[in-house]
Amino acid sequence: MVDDLNPGTLGLAGRKVLVTGAAQGIGRACAVWLARLGARVVLADIQDCTGSAAEAGNGATARRLDLCDRAAGEALIADLTAGDDPLYALVNCAGLLIRQPFETITAEQIELHTAVNQTGVFFLARATMEAMRRQGGGGRIVLYTSQGAFTGGSFGSTHYAMNKAALTALMKSMARLGGPDGITVNAISPGAVDTPMFRGGMSEADIAQFCKTIPVGRPAEPQELAAPTAFLLSEWARYITGTTLHVNGGQLMV
Repeated sequence: MVDDLNPGTLGLAGRKVLVTGAAQGIGRACAVWLARLGARVVLADIQDCTGSAAEAGNGATARRLDLCDRAAGEALIADLTAGDDPLYALVNCAGLLIRQPFETITAEQIELHTAVNQTGVFFLARATMEAMRRQGGGGRIVLYTSQGAFTGGSFGSTHYAMNKAALTALMKSMARLGGPDGITVNAISPGAVDTPMFRGGMSEADIAQFCKTIPVGRPAEPQELAAPTAFLLSEWARYITGTTLHVNGGQLMV
């Protein structure tokens, strides 16, 4: 019912949210933003994210997570959902992009990227959905894909784009499966975002050339992805599932 929605709040206060890839970039921005909206954020990354947790405040905590370690991811979800303190949401921002020209991508590079960007995300998201069901249903899952999933990628990111396209399919499958339990699953597909991963392996000339194809003329700042993430986790978005939210400054339409 519309009447039970409060237009003055996103409904995130006090809710436990796990954000992966939170040591820097989009994940860090999401964690800080959500904590400032009152969520109790757990930040996870293969890198140390205690600094990000301190910046977020509101009791945010830091955990180490290697997405290649399936058992560790499942153990983290089990720990976060033990007892009577449910996990409300998973925001998976963690990912790996080591740029490599299409002609020289090796099997080992594909295996590494797939282990992080695809297989690891699958098992973490599945464990989250199973835990949410055990909690009695309800919850939010947001998977970060990429504009490259819809364009094939650029500047040596074919293997990364391939992984992110798979996450789009995973999101839709999980949305269908989670719907009866009140679990929404959506994706955010960023274009260029000014993060270390975006800049890695690109020269300033490459970045300038890329920005010429963006109607707004610049890459996004990480916090410009945090805001739509908060929306998808909010009560305002509770009837949105199986959807990709494109945040790319208009570049995908060009």
